[in-house]
Amino acid sequence: MKKLKLLQLLIVFSAFLGCENNDPAFPASDNPEIVTQSNEIYGGPNRKFEIKASLNDDIGLKTIEIRIPELDLIKVITFPKDPLTTEFDLNYKFLVPSDKTITETFQIELILTDLSENVVTKNISLRLDGDFVAPTLTNVKPVNNSVVFKTSDTKVPISFHLEDYTGIDTILVSCPELGINDVVEVGGLKTYNYNKVFSIPSDLKTYEILITVKDNFLTPNQETTKVTFTVADGLTSMFLTDLAVGSSLSNDAFGVPMLFHKKVGNVFTFKYYADSNNKNIFLLGQDVSFEPHTFGLSSTGTLQNSTTSNPIVLPTKGYYEITVNPIDLVYTVTPYTPTSAPINLSTTPITICGNGIVNAGWDPSSTVLALSADPTNPYRLTREITLNGSAVAMTITGNGWFPFWRLDTFAVAPYLGGGNANYSGVAAGTYIFTLDTELERTTLIKK
Repeated sequence: MKKLKLLQLLIVFSAFLGCENNDPAFPASDNPEIVTQSNEIYGGPNRKFEIKASLNDDIGLKTIEIRIPELDLIKVITFPKDPLTTEFDLNYKFLVPSDKTITETFQIELILTDLSENVVTKNISLRLDGDFVAPTLTNVKPVNNSVVFKTSDTKVPISFHLEDYTGIDTILVSCPELGINDVVEVGGLKTYNYNKVFSIPSDLKTYEILITVKDNFLTPNQETTKVTFTVADGLTSMFLTDLAVGSSLSNDAFGVPMLFHKKVGNVFTFKYYADSNNKNIFLLGQDVSFEPHTFGLSSTGTLQNSTTSNPIVLPTKGYYEITVNPIDLVYTVTPYTPTSAPINLSTTPITICGNGIVNAGWDPSSTVLALSADPTNPYRLTREITLNGSAVAMTITGNGWFPFWRLDTFAVAPYLGGGNANYSGVAAGTYIFTLDTELERTTLIKK
């Protein structure tokens, strides 16, 4: 009898153990699967990298562990059981510490466990010499918002310089309206110069060119630049500069080059103050560069449109009225004496109110940013100011908002007028501000 009871007990115990090792909810199954697009991931110091993987199991996923011990990364993700997770797209981002270098390589270990306790491991190499910047595009022509003169055979030259850390793959220059769709396979060169000329209709219209460049990195970096130009039978704006050809026209906040004062037909009129004898000037058809239209003198002294021109020389210090016809290529230079009255700062103090300027505000009675007159020219009011890096807006005014000059676009400041323009993207720093009340023009020059 005792043997019979013992036998029954063993049978029951064995049945119990069988249930523990073969849970009908999670039976034995195939191994889970980790699928990645590549066995290498690129990152960089102080930059996030991304681990992407497709995780699959026929029964259900239990956990995925991500390990990079050298970077103090040990991350476990547990999957829900209700409902079971049989598929999961892993997308995990992690910031590489800033003290790592681009020469270092690490192993990412992915450990995937399913509900049947099957475990698979996959190793991925993490390199820190990744390229995450599209090719650099410089010296683009035509200059954005420039004018191409209409002719019987109008052409537009398109050129630019490209550089890339890992190599340039392709270039696409397109303008569907002009039928331009030029694809260049660069083949991995790290520098490339594009220079082609396209015949276009002589219609007086504005066109937009798209320049798309792509590098040959594992995950290609791509960027598109838009360039707008207008086919016209003349210029719509002109500017004057006393800088040498090739100088940067974007170093200062505003006022360089100076916008024209009047346009009648194709004749532009400027008023300008030469602050020294033998002042060299050029007349431009755009405000951001010397190309495509720079007007100066030929070797014989006639006006020409070329960046190889000699400057127009203003012989003596003082005010000038300058006219130019960029189509007929004629100009005049006439010195003059202002008839407007300069501001008497001893009786009418003038100050700067505005935004983006340290110690400024909109209190016209404040004298913190009071202007001083140029000792040799009372029409020129000036002072040093500091910008804080935010957008700049300005009204130059007397106490009680009279008289006043509101800063408008292109650094124009009309007496008792102006539109309170905002100048964004101006770098913080120290500048020299000047208002010329005779010219109704301002400059803000980086010190």
